[in-house]
Amino acid sequence: IPLYLAGNFGELRANHFHAGIDIKTQGIEGKKIYASAEGHVSRVKIELGGYGKIIYVDHPNGYTTTYAHLKSFSSKIDSFIKKEQYQKKSFTINWYPDSGLIAVKKGEIIALSGNTGGSGGPHLHFEIRETKSEHAINVLMFGMPIKDDIAPIIKGIRIYPLGPKSLVNNKITPSYFGASKLDGEYKINGTPLVSNKIGIGVETLDIINGSGNRCGVFQIRLKVDELIVYEHKMDKIPFEESRYLNAHTDYYFRKTERKWIHKSFIEPNNNLSIYSRAEQNGILNFTDTLIHKIEYSISDVAGNVSRLSFNVKANNNSTFIKKEIPKYFAKKMEYHLDNEFSEKGILIKIPQGSLYKDIDFNYHSAPNPRKRWSDIHYIHTDLTPLHKPVEIYIKCEFPSYIPMEKLVVVRKSSSGDLEGVEIGEYKLGYYSFKTKYFGNFYIFHDIIPPTIKPLNIYDGKNIAHQGKFDFIITDNLSGIKTYNCYIDGNWLLIEYDRKKKRLTHFKH
Repeated sequence: IPLYLAGNFGELRANHFHAGIDIKTQGIEGKKIYASAEGHVSRVKIELGGYGKIIYVDHPNGYTTTYAHLKSFSSKIDSFIKKEQYQKKSFTINWYPDSGLIAVKKGEIIALSGNTGGSGGPHLHFEIRETKSEHAINVLMFGMPIKDDIAPIIKGIRIYPLGPKSLVNNKITPSYFGASKLDGEYKINGTPLVSNKIGIGVETLDIINGSGNRCGVFQIRLKVDELIVYEHKMDKIPFEESRYLNAHTDYYFRKTERKWIHKSFIEPNNNLSIYSRAEQNGILNFTDTLIHKIEYSISDVAGNVSRLSFNVKANNNSTFIKKEIPKYFAKKMEYHLDNEFSEKGILIKIPQGSLYKDIDFNYHSAPNPRKRWSDIHYIHTDLTPLHKPVEIYIKCEFPSYIPMEKLVVVRKSSSGDLEGVEIGEYKLGYYSFKTKYFGNFYIFHDIIPPTIKPLNIYDGKNIAHQGKFDFIITDNLSGIKTYNCYIDGNWLLIEYDRKKKRLTHFKH
């Protein structure tokens, strides 16, 4: 089939950079997946979210290829997987076969494409990794036959005041400037006024032939007065660094305006290794009264380049504008320290490295208007990202008919939307839990068990010649944790599709 991409390497995703390419499968499942080179199956993982069903193949040249969101495995590989699943009595597995167990040849069919895990539609997610380091490498650097003669699109820039005397157009808050293309080059309207320490970010994306999907750019370079001050390149991403995307991008602007901004300056706790140049961490210091030329050069792997040029006027305005103290300001928290906050009914522990930069931490609480087992605790804002989990203890009082093991934490966004449920532990009047998000929290309970609805099976039905049977399983709050199926007391492999809320047993 034509090789069209729905996503590429380095594309910006929620909490991570995309580590491979998403190959379109014409909107359907069941396309044949071939081993790209000789090797052996080094890992098989089946998970409910994430990659779903995925195969890892190690090759003699030091690379590993991965094939994810699969519908099913080849019969040869599947026979080994089924043995592992029955031995573990689990549909989900993370299995590392011995290197000599499952050899594959180049061009051998190893699986069928699917839509499993966190996939948003049928496609094949394909990666190339360094076997030894497990670092993902940009697949498009390996000469994939994908046509791309379309240059990246530049949508705009955002300019950030970064110091106590910094201003953008005489304001202490960041300003966004939309870009438009004129005579082959992007421009913005006007000449922004800037004072003292300033950072710049760019909203950009790439398009690849045959696909309207938003893809990531390969390289961003920033020049000031013809000197390169910042450059990053998406050629390799260690997986342990991927969450630093939340420091590389403007998290607040994405949440509030749905715009992805690449910052061209490096936050204090941003440990990404993609930066090949960042003079003064990309922070610009305008202390004169001159006009300065700014130029962005943005390219894709195929070598297509787009440029954005504009001028800024240094204002040399050293006026100190007092920053307004937030209404619920609690304390200053520094990113490189362990931080702790306590007040009546709550204790919050934020370990060193959880914050990407210093913050003015905000907190307040209020009685829950509904019958719940704690106040609502408004912990900073969900518009600020966290890199590591924080530990929270919330005082709660609940009636004796609620078992303590049924308590849960409900997390809501600043707009009141349900964001998730956290599971922790009750002890000595407090419920403790860990979370990677700020937000609004309160204690409730979940005493309603999941529901099971059979679809093509009923009491007394003869299913001996039936190819499969299905159940719909749902839960009202905390979600499905485990699932098992038995026939006459014997464990039976049953697949769980979390997106469809469906349990299925396939006759083998």
